[in-house]
Amino acid sequence: MLRKLTLKIRPLKLICFFVLILDIAVFSYNIACRGLYLEWPSESSLQKHRLPGVACSYLERFYVDPERIHPIEMLKEGLSWLERFVPEIMVDFSPSSDKALVIVDDKEKTFDISEVYSLDDAAMILKDVLGFIQANLQDDLIRTNDIEYTATNGMLSQLDPHTVLFPPKDYEEFKIGTSGRFGGLGMVVGVRELSLTVISPIEGTPAYKAGMKAGDKILEIDGESTVNMTLFEAVNKLRGEPGSSVSLSVLRDKWTEPQTIILKREIIAIPSVDSKALEDGIGYLKIRSFQDDTSRDLDKHLKRLKIANGSIKGLIIDLRNNSGGLLDQAVEVADKFLSSGGIVITVGSGKRQREITMAQQLETDEPEYPIVVIIDAGSASGAEIVAGALKENNRAVLIGDKSFGKGTVQQLIDLMDGSALKLTVAKYLTPLGTDIQSVGITPDIELFPVIVKKDDINLFKGSLALREVDLKQHFGEESETETPSETIKYLYEVKEKSTSGGQEEQEDTYKVPDLSKDFPVQFAKKLVSSTSFWNRFEVLEHSKELLEDVKKANEVEIEKALIAQGIDWRAPESERPGSEETTSGVPKPIARLILDESNEKVKAGDKVALTVEVTNKGDGPLHKLWATTECKNPLFDKLEFIFGKIEKGQSRSYTTPVELPQGAFDRKDDVTIKFNELNGYIPGEISGTIITEALPRPQFAYSYQVLDNGFNGHRGNNDGLIQKGEGVELLLLIKNVGEGKSTKNIATLRDVSHKDVFVELGKAELGELLPGDSKIVTLRFTVKGSLPVNEFSMNIVITDTIFGTFLSDKVTFPVEENGCTLETVKIPKYLRVKGETISVYSSSSQNSPALGIAKGGTTLTTNGSIPGWFRINLPSDRYGWVSAYDVEINESDKTQQEAVELTLQRVPPTIELTQPASASLLGLEKISLSGVVKDDKYVKHVYILVDNDKVFFKPNSSDKNEKQAQGTVPTFSSSRLPFVSELPLKDGPNIITVVARDDLGLVTSKTFVVNSKPAVAKRAD
Repeated sequence: MLRKLTLKIRPLKLICFFVLILDIAVFSYNIACRGLYLEWPSESSLQKHRLPGVACSYLERFYVDPERIHPIEMLKEGLSWLERFVPEIMVDFSPSSDKALVIVDDKEKTFDISEVYSLDDAAMILKDVLGFIQANLQDDLIRTNDIEYTATNGMLSQLDPHTVLFPPKDYEEFKIGTSGRFGGLGMVVGVRELSLTVISPIEGTPAYKAGMKAGDKILEIDGESTVNMTLFEAVNKLRGEPGSSVSLSVLRDKWTEPQTIILKREIIAIPSVDSKALEDGIGYLKIRSFQDDTSRDLDKHLKRLKIANGSIKGLIIDLRNNSGGLLDQAVEVADKFLSSGGIVITVGSGKRQREITMAQQLETDEPEYPIVVIIDAGSASGAEIVAGALKENNRAVLIGDKSFGKGTVQQLIDLMDGSALKLTVAKYLTPLGTDIQSVGITPDIELFPVIVKKDDINLFKGSLALREVDLKQHFGEESETETPSETIKYLYEVKEKSTSGGQEEQEDTYKVPDLSKDFPVQFAKKLVSSTSFWNRFEVLEHSKELLEDVKKANEVEIEKALIAQGIDWRAPESERPGSEETTSGVPKPIARLILDESNEKVKAGDKVALTVEVTNKGDGPLHKLWATTECKNPLFDKLEFIFGKIEKGQSRSYTTPVELPQGAFDRKDDVTIKFNELNGYIPGEISGTIITEALPRPQFAYSYQVLDNGFNGHRGNNDGLIQKGEGVELLLLIKNVGEGKSTKNIATLRDVSHKDVFVELGKAELGELLPGDSKIVTLRFTVKGSLPVNEFSMNIVITDTIFGTFLSDKVTFPVEENGCTLETVKIPKYLRVKGETISVYSSSSQNSPALGIAKGGTTLTTNGSIPGWFRINLPSDRYGWVSAYDVEINESDKTQQEAVELTLQRVPPTIELTQPASASLLGLEKISLSGVVKDDKYVKHVYILVDNDKVFFKPNSSDKNEKQAQGTVPTFSSSRLPFVSELPLKDGPNIITVVARDDLGLVTSKTFVVNSKPAVAKRAD
């Protein structure tokens, strides 16, 4: 639930919005990744850090449940988020919790938190901490307001999943989501084959009128390349002020050249309602969300259905995956089908305010015809209000799955810097006073999907969708969960996800899909068609025969599918219609888990086969026998083993294969298997252990070189320097310096500073790279003459898509005002290196990165020159530059004494563990971890995470300062940083990650899993 606040709080009404699967930790990570937000005005060299205090002030006045406010815990979490967000920050709390030690690089300060009793106290301490961080943090890539947003969200995360601070950019997107209107072009876009692609234009919009078609690739937006542009950024660039124009470069299949299409933005109304006329006068309505025009759109679609069918004899309202929206719209939608009764009850802070919204009898109310509402785990907030109101007023039958369970109201508070606080200020109840928070709306008829495929049978697991109760810090209520009056299992056809270029293809969410294969819709159609009653109780009462028929028909389909897999899932002969047989004898099942040596210890990327064998050593048959696993590793949890019928003396086995990801870490997992049987004859639990061995991982290092030789009509003068108007090739020499091979990888280039730098070719696949192997790839960009600055930055990212290892580097390129044209020579000339060694540069400037070194006396071959520089030949048809002052022309000696020794410019640090921790430890609360970080130049710091909590941080400078303070002879090496730490462990799997960073910002990490188990007590004889 959500409403907007500007200067003061208004009465609780109107606006509700729910963001499905809002994980606050991910939200903070997105703040870091999306970039840098609006700078706050500063009155001095330091920011005032008012934001935490402002947020706490609103919390004290308006938060729904003051008992959930624990200032000291909120302060701790805010500080913990800071250390996760900024590598250089480490926070350590004393055991008595009265002190917080904050470390920023090699500076530290202790803050007294023993007298934090109120939110004001917490905000003051956090303000002081932020000031200390700002004064000592040397990382220019992290801005103060990013840190402030992160710390504030860390505090808010201790309250509930929906109280959150939106930074300005996120707030703009949020407002579009609630209004449903924005200045845009009217087309759904996604990323297909690594290109920004039109999924479909929306009818009546500028894109539709201009003839944009599904599959069109958008290469440029207002002259800016879409190569490597995120979908979020592309959508923002397509939107704008209504009436403004946008120029698109579009390439369509069968077009030889891209065409420029200029569109004028208009107000785009995102359709929240769609409909379809079905047979027999049945109407289908899909309500995707509740926007400010949903009620009006619903009226239009109801009229269309009446025109198409003559009249509506029954209606299906599909609220699946409707995550909510505006409360007033949800109320109006429910009110269209109700003439009396309550719709929703809103309860304010401390349960002191209570407001009941009643249905109104209006001439526009819909007539009394049967209605079926479809809900699922994605139906939340406003959708639950509509479903609950229609159910509890007996106006509609609910089918599907239990809803999400969000019963809280949020209010929006605009803040000075363009950000906004979304604050939980109330809760809502259904008309009969049912609190659905963390419980959800239960359907009258549960529809349970069953999967029966080879190596993939799911009879009992059902949907594993995330719900409110799964979110951290959710409001836990004690409402009793209802039980559906009927459960119908049906065969669910699994659709293979279509992916292209490693990204899942987008679907057009604004079109009604094919309903003929949608079981819930087809069942709803049967239910509506079978009755003329509109009252929920009467519909359910008079549909019992239909429900039984549908249930039996689907059971037969499931049984047939299982028989096709060799499993007899039929009822005992004695229970089948017309049978006179009786079953005698008692079964006795004995089970064992079969894991051969290769399965007990399996390498990442391989398949592990879990086989369970059951032998019936009794005198009677087993019926509908099945088992499921329990394991703290999600890969091995909730696996099903389906046996069906086992005759006496017979053995049956069932194998469930699990394919381990190639990027899986070292770990050891215990798997327990529990059984179920129709008549309760089950074997005891069995268990086993699976050890996963991680594959050696690749790691990348690289060198780059600018080739300004021009391409595709773009000029270039070949001096190795960038001037405005030139077409530039960026040559990357990439080497795998890790221990494992890389098979799926990609190098990407993206401008991060100016749209006047246009990326023409921003991606290149490397192919297989064995450890020690190198490959050269070429990327391309052009520098427009309109570039207003004399330098720009590009991000170079080299990623292994299987292991997730990557090298990310921000490179700044200077732009020269004037260049020199290369004077080439037809006959090669020879140069002799003077002195002991000289640098071979990537361009004709000593400020450019070096490609390697040449020893004194070496003979080099030159193929061109500019004043003061020679261009020389290098292996693999490459070239480099040497200063004319470092060499002399030597026509007589043409021998190549020694080749140029090429070097890597960007090499990440390496992490060597002294002794890796055991995969499984008994009864230990801590383990010791030691090692050393090495770099080719300088190690900046190392830190260790345990389950995403930073438990250790060591900057290099602190080691040096310590030795100097002791007055000892410095043995400190800037390229080497040893570390040792005691790491805390919890019961179960502990994910431990060691992260190292060098002076260039290059990062290396090493991750493994330690499984800590309570020690088994020995029995005293």
